[in-house]
Amino acid sequence: MKIQSVNIVMTYPVHWSKYQVLRDFTQNFYDAVDHNLWRQNFFYDYMDNSLSMWIKNETFNYEWLMHIGASTKTNNSNGYAGFFGEGFKIASLCAFRDYGWEIQMMSDDWHIDVTEIEESIDQVPVRMLAYKVSTVEKKNETKLVLSNISEHDYDRFKTVLDGFFCPDNPIMGKELWSDKEGAVFLRSKTPINTDLPVTRDYGRKGAVFCAYQMLGTNPFDLVVCLHKYKNEDRERRSLYAFNVIDVFEEIAQYVNPQCAMIMLEKMRRYWNTYSRKNIDIHSWSTTVTMLIMKVAYSPEVRSAFIKKYDNILCLRKVNRISEKNRRWQARAWLAQQEKRYILAKDTFEVLGYPTIEEECDRHGGFVADDNADEIQKRCFMVLEEVCKEVFEGFFEFNTIPERKIITNSRAAYHGMVVTYKKKKQLLNVKGIWIRYDIGKLYLKSEIFAVDGYYDGLSTYVHEMCHSFGGDSSASFSQALTFSTELLMENQESIMRGKYKWNQIFERKAAI
Repeated sequence: MKIQSVNIVMTYPVHWSKYQVLRDFTQNFYDAVDHNLWRQNFFYDYMDNSLSMWIKNETFNYEWLMHIGASTKTNNSNGYAGFFGEGFKIASLCAFRDYGWEIQMMSDDWHIDVTEIEESIDQVPVRMLAYKVSTVEKKNETKLVLSNISEHDYDRFKTVLDGFFCPDNPIMGKELWSDKEGAVFLRSKTPINTDLPVTRDYGRKGAVFCAYQMLGTNPFDLVVCLHKYKNEDRERRSLYAFNVIDVFEEIAQYVNPQCAMIMLEKMRRYWNTYSRKNIDIHSWSTTVTMLIMKVAYSPEVRSAFIKKYDNILCLRKVNRISEKNRRWQARAWLAQQEKRYILAKDTFEVLGYPTIEEECDRHGGFVADDNADEIQKRCFMVLEEVCKEVFEGFFEFNTIPERKIITNSRAAYHGMVVTYKKKKQLLNVKGIWIRYDIGKLYLKSEIFAVDGYYDGLSTYVHEMCHSFGGDSSASFSQALTFSTELLMENQESIMRGKYKWNQIFERKAAI
């Protein structure tokens, strides 16, 4: 027997968790066998606080364990068990020094025990990690024995096994696709143990394997495996969210259309996701786009997808005022429909889906634009006079909005406006900024009846409040509140307006 120093001081400032230590010990065996047969070719046993793990028909020379950076994979990837380079040495240091585990390694005709010895550096005594090396009867296997392992540590070891890629991993369900680049599975119902690496933003719903090791999680019921992956930071336990997105983007390049369809279904919450800028590392938009393209590539899969989802409407980006106006009208029409639609990004158009505007137009949901006739003009004038009297200093009346009529009886709303952003904002008497000019104001034709005065007045006031902002803005809501109060305080003006409105229709009836 001889004792050999590994030239690592015992105070070397590296601290691995028990999970990391067990993972690296196990990694050496995993690298030596067929990944698809990992659980059949790797053996382990736990008895009397000792954990043994071994593989058969694989051996190597212990000298590979002597040097940092040395790897039995350097020259021969088939004849040796694992890497046994830095990982084994650092794992041994942490296990021996920090956790008091005894470590024995044996292969072929040699056996080592991890220990420590005292050496001198510049005449200063230091403790160094070392191996006791013995010659034993030759055996065609490689084995590692860890002693002082508690039952909790053994449970942690079994969790470590779930962190390695193989088709019968218990956290993997049905296989969706597999090739040399990677694989995609549905998630099984087996929970992901808390010791396994978790991406903080995504919880433990789905898993992500990189370079055959579980390094993170994803927010879908999927297990995504990217086999060729370089981990730049081995000290980091898990992937960041943007790393997971990168993995999905790369896998999306390789999967077949059938797998792409299922992945797309699992990612439904992101069907209407766009990148907020040219490079958005936190957006799923690119992945969704790539999966859509894969589905479109296969006529059979495309047909199956459309048959299952016959209610998708696409949202193109809108910029011009006219486009925004049509979008507003289409959304208002959509809100009145019994059929439930799914709004999605415009990439879905490649599958044959219409835009929301096309569907609205097909069902006659847009405004049929017309100018006001003489009776309607007089009604408009009554509403304008009441508003000038009640809302003096509240609305701006330098110019009167162009009077327009919604003649489409199927339109979902009674009024709408076309607005233009003011060059210079004004502050009204209630302290609210007037941000927009009202260019056109539409009222539905059915309002212009003898009993339509209150409907017309409330709709007119509602639309005028858009000079402060859009429907969802705080300033619009605030303006509506103040306008309601002003209407309640000016009942006489409102009643005079009703009298004039009624006169219009009395004269009409008399003609």
